[in-house]
Amino acid sequence: MDRPELAAVERTAPSVAELDGACTLSRDRIGGKAWSVNHMRTLGLPVPPAFALTTDAWAEFGVSGVLDAEIWAGVRAGIATLERGTGREFGSTERPLLVSVRSGAAVSMPGMMDTVLNLGMNAEVERALVTETRNPGYASDTRRRFLDQYREIVLGDSNGVVPEDPWEQLRGAITAVFRSWDSARAKTYRRTRGVSDELGTAVTVQAMVFGNLDALSGTGVLFSRNPNTGERPVFGEWLIGGQGEDVVSGRTTPRPLDELAITLPEVHAQLIAAALLLERDGRDIQDIEFTVESGRLWLLQSRPAKRSARAAVRAAVAMAGEGLIDTDEALRRVTADQVHTVLRPASSDNAGLRPLASGESACPGLASGVVVTDPDEAEARSAAGEQVILVRPTTSPDDLHGMIAALAIVTELGGATSHAALVSRELGRPCVVGCGPGVVDALVGRIVTVDGGAGTVWPGQVTGKPVDDSVIEDIARLAGLAGVDPAQLPAFLSGETSAAAETNSTPTYSVGIKQVSELGMLRLIGIKGRVKPDAMASSLGLVESEAASHSAGFVARGLCASTPVGARLTPEGREHLTRLLEQERADVDQNVIAAAYDEFCEFNAELKEIITAWQMKDASTVNDHSDTSYDAAVLDRLATTHQGVAPLVRRIGAMAPRLAHYVDRLELAVERINGGDHSWVARPIMDSYHTVWFELHEDLIGLCGLSRADEAAAGRAQ
Repeated sequence: MDRPELAAVERTAPSVAELDGACTLSRDRIGGKAWSVNHMRTLGLPVPPAFALTTDAWAEFGVSGVLDAEIWAGVRAGIATLERGTGREFGSTERPLLVSVRSGAAVSMPGMMDTVLNLGMNAEVERALVTETRNPGYASDTRRRFLDQYREIVLGDSNGVVPEDPWEQLRGAITAVFRSWDSARAKTYRRTRGVSDELGTAVTVQAMVFGNLDALSGTGVLFSRNPNTGERPVFGEWLIGGQGEDVVSGRTTPRPLDELAITLPEVHAQLIAAALLLERDGRDIQDIEFTVESGRLWLLQSRPAKRSARAAVRAAVAMAGEGLIDTDEALRRVTADQVHTVLRPASSDNAGLRPLASGESACPGLASGVVVTDPDEAEARSAAGEQVILVRPTTSPDDLHGMIAALAIVTELGGATSHAALVSRELGRPCVVGCGPGVVDALVGRIVTVDGGAGTVWPGQVTGKPVDDSVIEDIARLAGLAGVDPAQLPAFLSGETSAAAETNSTPTYSVGIKQVSELGMLRLIGIKGRVKPDAMASSLGLVESEAASHSAGFVARGLCASTPVGARLTPEGREHLTRLLEQERADVDQNVIAAAYDEFCEFNAELKEIITAWQMKDASTVNDHSDTSYDAAVLDRLATTHQGVAPLVRRIGAMAPRLAHYVDRLELAVERINGGDHSWVARPIMDSYHTVWFELHEDLIGLCGLSRADEAAAGRAQ
């Protein structure tokens, strides 16, 4: 059978891409799963070979409801790359290749969409695996898992007839994964988080590795820091003989990762080193899925970890102290709601009481209510005003609506990396997992208090102890980074401080042009990520009602999606913006703008040093702004740099009129700083000097036809 080279197919079917570490497609096009696979291969980590069907393929599928010939040709070519990478052959009875088919949206939606493992399996392939491995138990277990999953995900019938032809299996699985984007649970997840239905999903097809192969095989989940507390060391769980979703499903209770260190110390050491590398590279807590096959480590995915409110606060403070993230990023990592959550009593004082159930802490916090065991009932009773606790044997994505409605979650099975644990941390719900069989029946209908921090369920309503001193200290450190009193931190993080209020009421200013172009507005939305009309008006010199009208128009045209925190670009909007930017570049002398950008980069190096000095006195000392002479010296440096760069910015505005407004925005920030409001130096939630400078830098990169990744690699845009 002819299998064309993938590179050739990509010229006619750009909807399929090999994930070889050299793929340059964005996360929006190949999805978070595929982007992670590709990036980990770039870092030289052990990852099974894979390819992706992009969100373009999803969009094309949505029009016709089938995989067209060009996409299917790309899939066949992709399978050929996996065969070359593994030395196996798909559908063969000698060294057969099995694959996984996984969803992969650009926005992480853990557990919400569908996956099919061990695809390519049939009776002949099972016999081939028995011959190859001399392990009939492994071969039959692998086939059983495939049949169960295919019937559930693809056929929707537990007694359905699974096709024997691996290629027919593959077509069916890809189709099912594309369709899972519109499942009820996925829609519920997106609706509750302001995620657009228009983003779509990619599909990752990857060579299988087998945690169920032998006694030196297994599967696990590792966090680079504890997602419950935010503390080091790494935290994880491991299941010998497991595969796929065994750990996160909650159907089994895995073992602590320390046991892997005992049985396979070299693998454990490799895993820890990979986790630290991925955290440094991603500058965030990483949630890593891995498989060990006969003593060999394979990484399957790494993504920013869902975390409890306590972990969010602790990690933000710790990472800022370690220099892993800057002050602005630390403050962006924590919400006002998370501050409120960690300051509530979270560990109960229960002298004289015996717990009704005990398990593993999955998300700290204290909540009381009546126990219900059905997610639909939890949703209905919560809507009627009752305080409910959801108790289940284990949870699945289909339970999401009930988990959202409940004040706390308890399960009989599962560990701290189970579905219940991951979702509860994202929702901020106290959660106790792995309480043991019979807990559902024992608790149903009772009034209980769930203590997520202690891992216990108490009878009745129980009050809590005072907040731990370590929480108070971390909140004080965050407040110091923000330059506010700890009592004002939630208001600051919500943008409700007096300085922010002053910002929001600032009159718009002239940007030297009569009308802001569509390109200017869309580019601002693209750079900021999410933009409300008042922020667009302030940045571009528009009347707020005019900005609101433009935003609504973009949404109506499908160029933007509306979210609770402002308009954001859709994939169509990004493509439209790309075309507008290409037209703009064609009208600008590239040699002249490139020379201006080189000159700007010299000032940029100086500004980075100034902003760092404003935030940190040295590598280990946060600037708390109590030393007025120190701050004055830094501000003098900023003023000198601004005087030097302002003429350049004016010249840039003359070359590219859309950028003319930047000099006015920078001048406004300087004016406010000179007036004594130092929040205009580097606060990310407003048009501070650093914020405007960053946006100008982004525009110059784009105008020169470069990418931030390229410039970061060159040391000019870290």
